[in-house]
Order: sequence, then structure tokens, then C-alpha cells
Amino acid sequence: MLDRAGQGDHDGPGTFDVIIDIVGGNDLPAFIDRLAPNGRMVVVGVVAGMPPADFGMHLMRSFQQSRSFATCSLNTVPVVARNTVRSEQFDAAAKGRLHPVVHVVLKLDQAAEAHRQMDNGTVFGRIVLTP
Repeated sequence: MLDRAGQGDHDGPGTFDVIIDIVGGNDLPAFIDRLAPNGRMVVVGVVAGMPPADFGMHLMRSFQQSRSFATCSLNTVPVVARNTVRSEQFDAAAKGRLHPVVHVVLKLDQAAEAHRQMDNGTVFGRIVLTP
């Protein structure tokens, strides 16, 4: 697993065949550098914003590694198929077969700490803020 800066566990692999990113933003070039030859990166969300303007050039600099980049948006999935999957997921959640991954539960007055953890890339799962 990689953190938001494109760094991984020191005991983990140095490169990856596939990287799926759900955040996007300015850190995307660091992920391209972690792709193995013929590796593929897929971005499925851009909650942190679009990649930097020079992202395409960064990808092209690794041309000889045959790395590729793709995007995937739910807007391209037919509504009927999307609703079918959502219905199945809600059904599984109602039956207790799906469980959220909660990184930490913090009081609402600790929202700044939640943001610090997200900015540092130390969060795996969700941060829940309670009153």
C-alpha cells in the first residue's frame, strides 16, 4: 500500500503492477514513479482535485517503461447497472455482510487533528467525528 506521497511500506515492493487511486490531486506524479514496467494506474476519484498541469509530461517521461494511465467515472456506468450494484450493496450491508473500515473515532472538537492525519496520509479507512 502507498501513502498519499507515493511512498510505501519499507518492507513492501518497490514498484507496483497496478495502482488504483481514489483521491487524485497533486500527488499523482509520485504514483507514476512507483509503477513497474507495463504498470497501469487507474484514477477513480478526484476528491483532492485534478492532477497538476504537468502530469501528462510526467507520464510521458516514463514512456520507455510502457506505463499507462486511465480514469474511471461512475458517470460512464449505465444507471440501471449502477442502481443494481448499489441495491446489492445496501442489501449486503443490511444483512451485516459489509462493515466499514474505521481508522479512528474523534470528538468534533478534534476535527483539526482529523485533517492533520488525512494530510499526513496516515489514515486507512474513515475518520468518524462525533458530537
